[in-house]
Amino acid sequence: MGLFPDAKPELIDPDPDLQLAFDAAMAAFGQGLEKTPIVLVALEEIEPHDFAGQLVEEVHYSASLLKATAMWAAFELRRAANELVATAGPAPADTLTLLRDTFGREIDENRVAQLDGKNLSGFLLPRWDKVFQVQPDATVNFTSDFFGKLFDAIVDGNNSAAGEVVHGLGFGYLTKAAATAGFFDDGAVEPPQTADGMWLCGDFGNGFPPQRIPCVNDTPVAQATSAFQMARLFTFLAAGPGAAAAPGVDPGQAPDPENTPLVDASSDEAMLKLLFNAVNVPRLHLFLNRDTSVQFVTFQSKIGLGPLNNGTNVASEAAIIKEATAGRRFVAVFQNRTFVNDASIVPVSQVIDATIANFLFP
Repeated sequence: MGLFPDAKPELIDPDPDLQLAFDAAMAAFGQGLEKTPIVLVALEEIEPHDFAGQLVEEVHYSASLLKATAMWAAFELRRAANELVATAGPAPADTLTLLRDTFGREIDENRVAQLDGKNLSGFLLPRWDKVFQVQPDATVNFTSDFFGKLFDAIVDGNNSAAGEVVHGLGFGYLTKAAATAGFFDDGAVEPPQTADGMWLCGDFGNGFPPQRIPCVNDTPVAQATSAFQMARLFTFLAAGPGAAAAPGVDPGQAPDPENTPLVDASSDEAMLKLLFNAVNVPRLHLFLNRDTSVQFVTFQSKIGLGPLNNGTNVASEAAIIKEATAGRRFVAVFQNRTFVNDASIVPVSQVIDATIANFLFP
């Protein structure tokens, strides 16, 4: 690996039995969900994992759900920095200069098509000294301030903190990392009905000029994803070696240590802890389990809630959940659900719950 992550493998496959279970659940509980992308992944001990759903490739504005993308990119950048340090062997005092000189030009010269030729001086490159603290062995870790902002962005949903995370990473790294990893195809943004990508090129209203792509549910936006790509990201986290110590994973059902990590085992474990903390705060940063009648529990989650340009609020969520009776874990993602109050999410929760029941207990 170099600065940008290698392409991630295709670790989820469509499953006809799970799709039949989903279709039956939609027939029973899905009235009004015709425009709501939903993906459910049945996590197995080893790859690949089965999935089912609807509208999975559509790209929609999904608000704060895209903060999960910034979280992932931060850990990828730390990985790349420490790999360069291991190769180059700088003195600690020279580490940040090495990163700036080696990676700065690479980011600038390898932009995604949507940023090519644009004057993004000050917005494109990482702010190395804001993101990384050099250790005595010349490796880097996040500064306490940057990790605090990352914590606040994921756990508390704070937009200002998320903006600081985006500022630290830069638009160039955020977008190109998603592209090389296979979470975004910069040649396939039109039409958004089939674009199947993840795009974060805005800072949640904190000063950077947003760079926008087309989406299905709104005018062009700076924070958008398909349900499929967000499900892939969460499946890497949920099923990789870093999940072995995560809340909700029984020791006897731990993922195979040979499964593909999202970044690496320790980074993935740290991300899972952030997402776990998000569902254990007083503000209740989850949607699916606001319906207390369902037979699953959410252990990790990132939600999104924001207005479209027409003023309609739309909700989204990516979650790692566990069915109570069989103890099976799933990744569930939905987006573009019109939100008025908690009752707006109940049909989605019921479809997810019924799909799991139909699949596990036919």
